Amino acid sequence: MSATLAALAPVFGLIVLGAILRPIGPIGEDGWRALEQITYWLLLPALLVLKLGGTDLTGYEIGPMVAAMAGAVLIVTAFLVAVRRATGIGAAAYTSVIQGAIRQNTYIGIAAAGPLYGHDGVALAAVGIAAVIPLVNALSVWFLTRMIGDRPAGLGTVLKSMARNPIIIACLIGIALNASGIGLHKLLADGLELLARGALALGLLAVGAGLRWAAIRTGWGALLLSNLLKLVAVPALTLALAGPLGLSGVALQVAVLFNALPSSASSYVFARALGGDHGLMAAILTTQVAMAAVTLPLFIALVG
Repeated sequence: MSATLAALAPVFGLIVLGAILRPIGPIGEDGWRALEQITYWLLLPALLVLKLGGTDLTGYEIGPMVAAMAGAVLIVTAFLVAVRRATGIGAAAYTSVIQGAIRQNTYIGIAAAGPLYGHDGVALAAVGIAAVIPLVNALSVWFLTRMIGDRPAGLGTVLKSMARNPIIIACLIGIALNASGIGLHKLLADGLELLARGALALGLLAVGAGLRWAAIRTGWGALLLSNLLKLVAVPALTLALAGPLGLSGVALQVAVLFNALPSSASSYVFARALGGDHGLMAAILTTQVAMAAVTLPLFIALVG
């Protein structure tokens, strides 16, 4: 447990630093926004292409890992659909509950995977991102348009959303390079390595700067439902599915790590753009990061 805490301390330390710097530091709102954009559109994609395109993943339980991660997300999604009427939560707020319960913060996940599980852990984390991010993106767009708009998004709308997502594009490029046997030329790999070095530190600072404590005012029932599902139910289900799927070792550890992460900041962007309750979404994101400082080490310790 002490090794887990030592690995996670710098991750949450940078998040706290970002939260401190935002109100008092020399970086204004425009500066933080620019930092977030360059990390999201350039630095993190470079890291994903590097890890997916340049790592030999043969011998790992990729199929069972993806099945456990996606299966847990789908079970929780089905549960939320089933209990929607019973909760009494409004449509806009419920879309934020759903997003909060199924999405993952990739910055925290990759930053934690390195010190915990080494180079292969980061590569497997990138595989998990490649498999699950398209799924949760599609679910988020569908529920937002289904519950708030006049009609649910069609396949074309969902595909357009994915085609504009730099994380998904980077994953596809990396997988294509790996599967084709082309790999990464040394010059390209060296360039990507330079870009990738800044991705996690800047991404974690941006996570901290994005915390909005003032947003935590109302909607406690919705907030608690989303947080318990994301931080407890989803990783517990991932662990429960691991046995029947034959998932073990580093692949199991990475699957549980990623499904135990707090939700992604892109949830707020989706909520704001598509008419969801972005105030509640901000509250969910903020409280999940704080709660994950406790729940994440516990689940990591459970899988060794």
